Amino acid sequence: MPNLATLFDSDALAPHGVCLLWRPELLWLHVVSDALIGLAYWSIPIVLIVIARRRRDLAFPWTFELFALFILACGATHFLSIWTLWYPDYGLEGAVKAVTAVVSVVTAIALWPLLPCVLALPSSADLARANTALSREVAERREAEARARQSEARLAGFFEHMSDALFVVRAERGGFVFETVNPSFVRLFGRPREAIEGSGPDVLLDAVPAAELTSAFATCFGTGAPRDWESTITGPEGIRHWHTVLAPLPDIQGEPRRLLGSLRDVTELRRLQTDLVEAARRATIGAMCAGVAHEMSQPVNIISLWADRARATLEVGTGARRAIEVILGQTRRLGALLERMRELARDTPGEAETFDAAEAAAAAVEVARRSWSLDRIEVTLDASEPAPVLGRPAQFEQALLHLLENARDAVLRRRRQEPDALAQIQVTLRAGPQPGQMTLAVQDTGGGVPASLGARILEPFVTSKDPGEGTGLGLPIAAGILRGMGGRLAWLNRGAGAVFQVALPLVREHPA
Repeated sequence: MPNLATLFDSDALAPHGVCLLWRPELLWLHVVSDALIGLAYWSIPIVLIVIARRRRDLAFPWTFELFALFILACGATHFLSIWTLWYPDYGLEGAVKAVTAVVSVVTAIALWPLLPCVLALPSSADLARANTALSREVAERREAEARARQSEARLAGFFEHMSDALFVVRAERGGFVFETVNPSFVRLFGRPREAIEGSGPDVLLDAVPAAELTSAFATCFGTGAPRDWESTITGPEGIRHWHTVLAPLPDIQGEPRRLLGSLRDVTELRRLQTDLVEAARRATIGAMCAGVAHEMSQPVNIISLWADRARATLEVGTGARRAIEVILGQTRRLGALLERMRELARDTPGEAETFDAAEAAAAAVEVARRSWSLDRIEVTLDASEPAPVLGRPAQFEQALLHLLENARDAVLRRRRQEPDALAQIQVTLRAGPQPGQMTLAVQDTGGGVPASLGARILEPFVTSKDPGEGTGLGLPIAAGILRGMGGRLAWLNRGAGAVFQVALPLVREHPA
């Protein structure tokens, strides 16, 4: 049985060149051909291995290494064919061919199961189409993102520049906080934006309004439906009306729930509506007062005339003369009342002029001080800067005197009940709630306006005084004069008394 040494023994064998009769042309044909084939075979694995090493994204990189081993073995057989032309090492050549055969069979066996996977790989056309679709999708997504950014920028611009006070509320475990607010909201409450954002309603409002707003937040979150309502708040500038709107924002998974809200000051709108109703009502009352005053003036004058003549015929000190004097006093009082009624109904616009409200207020306060010097009432004026307004100075002084008389009567009435109570009346002129306005305020220590008369205190013939002490026309006349100057008289109880105040437009100075 031949052994391994016998397989590689070449002493009894002749080289392959003998078969070719050592003909040079045949020898060189085989040498050159096998050399070129071997070199080509050995260069191909280098390319395959470089590709497999550089391209880590290949589907089956190990096949490249297997093909490289197979081609190296094939190249070795060609180089051994050149060797055996002169050296009969046919055993070595056979061994190399056996290795090549094994590698070839393993490669073939490994390739067949890969055939379906390789056929399933997309072609270059499929990849091109997929790349085109992907590029189109990317372009569409980028366009959608650009539109979304533009829309977000527009919404942010609306949010930042809206005149209404806008805010976003976020629900947290401990309550509700303002997530973001716009500049109008910041100006409305006069707080820095950083101090508002992240805080709750209790930071901006008093306890009761804050609790009402928190309850509204909870209700809107609970129902999921928009809400709007109007509220009234009494502050240093009087009664303010606010219209509030809340709308739930769409829920985003994993994020807290939010509300979008707006706050609008509708005080001027409500005042305008009230003024329109009040103007119609006062026009009706004025017409009625004018008719009553006209019809009653003549009988009152006749009664006064004949009573005066009758008094002249009676002796002094008699009961009849005293009775006639009572009649004359009451007719004079009735005549003054009729004159007040004419004044309430009178509408004489006249020529308006620009005057300093501070000077006119000083003149009215001085008149009040001199007239009430014996009443021990302290009347003060705080008007440090000029306040040019448009109107008639005499009527402005008359309106202020009516307000001062009303305050004096309230102070004296309280003094009768509380002898040690303060007796002070303060007139103040200061900057108004809006630019280009000034506020006139008359504050007293007379105990305030009774709650039963609060809603009607500015109506004609409504008075808190005892019967026979007042006509109830002073405040309506003052309100009419100030309304003609572009203001609206309002009141509120503050401290030990009441404050009657009005905001009047200032006259802009034009450079000469």
